[in-house]
Amino acid sequence: MSITISSRTTLATLAIAACALETIGAQGAAEKTTICLAPAAVQMASGSSTDGGTAVRESFASYLSGPSLVVTPLNAKLASQAREEAKQASCKYVVYSSMKLERNKSGGGLFGKIVSEAVQSSAYELRGRASGSVAGRVVTSAAASAAAEAARNFATNVKTRDELTLDWRLESLDGGVVAKNNTKAKASSDGQDLLTPMVERAAETIANSVTH
Repeated sequence: MSITISSRTTLATLAIAACALETIGAQGAAEKTTICLAPAAVQMASGSSTDGGTAVRESFASYLSGPSLVVTPLNAKLASQAREEAKQASCKYVVYSSMKLERNKSGGGLFGKIVSEAVQSSAYELRGRASGSVAGRVVTSAAASAAAEAARNFATNVKTRDELTLDWRLESLDGGVVAKNNTKAKASSDGQDLLTPMVERAAETIANSVTH
């Protein structure tokens, strides 16, 4: 009898422990803030707008992934429909963005000869920053690789003295603007990765806005 009681006590203890672990796991999941990414509006001086949109999405997704943040890409292009889709995805916030790459016809020169070095460095640069930034320290290797590949593909379209503009805003589900910014940068060489540092700064602001 004592053996049976002891066994039942052990099983009950294990069951309670299992329930406690499930509760802790559920609480951990509940503490994560889900951010939806609306498709970026992209204008390209050269190359594919699709590649540009992919670079913006993957870069934001890489930096905004972590222990307290979850990213969900949206498909709806209209802001009103994106909000509806975000509600269905249980997102608390939506990031809207637009990017424009403008060509400077007077570009060229010595710096334009280092395309491969600039493009290659952009990929390694993104991987390093993703692991050390506030918003992306625990980014998965798959997300980092996808973002690096997208950034590298986009950078091949950048020429010396081109200007890149990134406009973004963070909205709550009711349409209220939580944070926004507009940044510009000019390329000093062909293939320079202008997008990654812009997205990193934006992601820092977004992460701080939704977690504080």
